[in-house]
Amino acid sequence: MSAPTQFRAGDSVVWNETLSYPPADGWVLKYRLLFAGATAVEIPSVASGDGYAVSIDASTSSAWVAGSATLVSWVERAAERITIGQMLVEILPDLGAIANYDGRTANQKALADAKAALSAYLASGRGHVAEYSIAGRTMKFRSMDEIAALVEHYERECAKDRAALALLDGGSPGRVMTRF
Repeated sequence: MSAPTQFRAGDSVVWNETLSYPPADGWVLKYRLLFAGATAVEIPSVASGDGYAVSIDASTSSAWVAGSATLVSWVERAAERITIGQMLVEILPDLGAIANYDGRTANQKALADAKAALSAYLASGRGHVAEYSIAGRTMKFRSMDEIAALVEHYERECAKDRAALALLDGGSPGRVMTRF
């Protein structure tokens, strides 16, 4: 399947599908997008040369809920049906229609939380109790070193995320190699 792995709700989406078997002649390619908690969406295609052209208009995708979905494809001819494949796709939110959006990754959110915890720890200015017990219940707090290590961990993870995104956008991984 050559369908995109991400769809943006509210956007038009177009792609071409070429199958090695069966040939496009006489067969109809169909897609279905299955959501965990919503109604499935049928996605039609039209024959285009030796393949198929698939098109989803903006009004159709605007009703999609952000999250994971399964895209299934198959071909049909009379009483015959052949499943081509299925893949997990991500539906991204319609940024033109939502009021609030936090576009940070999970690592960026965790880094912000760890930095806030370290800042609060340092700002308290008093001796810190590492552990205490009341009525058989024990509470243990992280030390400043543990929080600082957590900050460093998430800074590295965020750097990896940025490098991966830079590669996807055609950027450099940060290394220049030469050969003579």
